[in-house]
Amino acid sequence: MAIGFYTILPILLFFALLAIIFAGNWSWSLGVLLYVLIACAVFLIFKFIPEFLNFVIGILMNERGENKKIYKKYEQWYESVKSQEYERRRKSQKEYQRQQYEEQQYWKEQYQKWQQYQEYSKQEYSKQQQESRQQYEKQNNNNSRFGYQNTNDGGIIQKFEEYLTVFGIDKNGEINDNVIKKAYRKKMKEVHPDKNSNIDATAQSQKINAINEFLKEQLEYYLIQRRRG
Repeated sequence: MAIGFYTILPILLFFALLAIIFAGNWSWSLGVLLYVLIACAVFLIFKFIPEFLNFVIGILMNERGENKKIYKKYEQWYESVKSQEYERRRKSQKEYQRQQYEEQQYWKEQYQKWQQYQEYSKQEYSKQQQESRQQYEKQNNNNSRFGYQNTNDGGIIQKFEEYLTVFGIDKNGEINDNVIKKAYRKKMKEVHPDKNSNIDATAQSQKINAINEFLKEQLEYYLIQRRRG
């Protein structure tokens, strides 16, 4: 309705002015113009009365106060939602960090177990090697070409063959000075203090020297007993 009136109002004013200009009767033209103005005034009054009444009613009903309450509730709701979202993200981050920590601890424990297993395997391997060597030495002693248990020499033959095993010399093979010298040099290279940083290298080299001296001193006696056996 308002659009139609605002559209026709300029047209009415235009024709009113034409009537004033071309009509010789100015009183009639003024009447038409006055009628148009009164119509405009009536329309404006009826148009703004509802808005005026709404304004007055809003004041009487404390509409602004209600709006403030509504806005305050909205702010409280917004702050509550924002706080809940922050708390949710904080808990999610905390849970993620906890899972990461547990995963790191799990793999750390697995790695420690693996290291312990490796160390245990090395110890078991060394133990088995030692047992195998002892069994081999015992078997070689038992397979000697003669029974050194029957010799009344205070265990010289038995000790001699044990030292041969230490030098890696076959008790049932050829045994002479050259064989002992080669075995001695080879053994000394393994334990010599200048080439071995082991703290027991000096003690081991002294032991090898003592074994070498014993083998050289008892070689002739051992060969004689061997031929007799």
